[in-house]
Amino acid sequence: MIIFIGIFLLLLGGIAVGLWAMVVKSQTPKRIATNKTPDVPFRDIVIPNGNTKLRGWFIPASSTEKQSPLIILVHGWGSGKTRMLRYVKPLYDAGYAILMFDVRSHGESDGDKAPTVKTFHDDIITAVQYARQMKDIDPNRIVLLGHSFGAFGSIIANTKSLGIRALVTDSMPTRFRTIMEASLSHYKLPYFPLGPIISKMMFIRAGISKKQLKEFHVLEAMDHQKSPVLMIHSKNDNYVPPKDLAYLLDNHKVDGTKKSYLYVESKGHRSSETDPQFWPSVFEFLGRHVNVKENLVTNPID
Repeated sequence: MIIFIGIFLLLLGGIAVGLWAMVVKSQTPKRIATNKTPDVPFRDIVIPNGNTKLRGWFIPASSTEKQSPLIILVHGWGSGKTRMLRYVKPLYDAGYAILMFDVRSHGESDGDKAPTVKTFHDDIITAVQYARQMKDIDPNRIVLLGHSFGAFGSIIANTKSLGIRALVTDSMPTRFRTIMEASLSHYKLPYFPLGPIISKMMFIRAGISKKQLKEFHVLEAMDHQKSPVLMIHSKNDNYVPPKDLAYLLDNHKVDGTKKSYLYVESKGHRSSETDPQFWPSVFEFLGRHVNVKENLVTNPID
């Protein structure tokens, strides 16, 4: 009997060690090399963030305004600022200044032991605060545009009074389950029973309490948005499925004024901006809420 108990305990220990290894790996996003830079004039920036530093780029507006409207681009999990370059040219041509940065443990920014949605949330707030102090930026015309997990973090950050005028989300997951399903799919592993266990272990490792965790749910956050939101999702997204936006719409009232949405038809997880509806819808939304001068709002679609 003692032998069987010993074997059982060894098996449990092995499983625990294996799960912990998966947690650590899940919280160690692959860093995307900064092998591209913007095709428009830019300068390197360093954003102080407590004991760490966030590294990014600032692209001055093409307009002659003394204080320009600003778009802050926020990348997703395991991504980086270089992958957000696809948004730059249309926004630059429309007269916006652009700030793009690497969240902690991504790209060129300093690392974090256990990055989570809280890391994204905190770094987004830091980036907004930094931008509001820039002399050539109008602090009353700052916009967030977040992709995927960066959009998730932006929705949570938008529950705070940051002073941003609008938020655009692109391909945003709306449930922790979706995020974990996408992660486990890389290893061809099922969500049950691993997903809930690993998720809980990740939050414990990151030191996130149950009380804090309640603040990081999109449905809860949607009731407390401080700025208008436009949510865009492709019907052909093969990583964060469109059912995630449908889930949000089924469980939260979107009135079309301060909260609106758009389904596009582009293929993949990082291609919404190629759909013909994307930029006209974004600029119409920004024109209503950011008060960009009409001669600066151009349609970049050829």
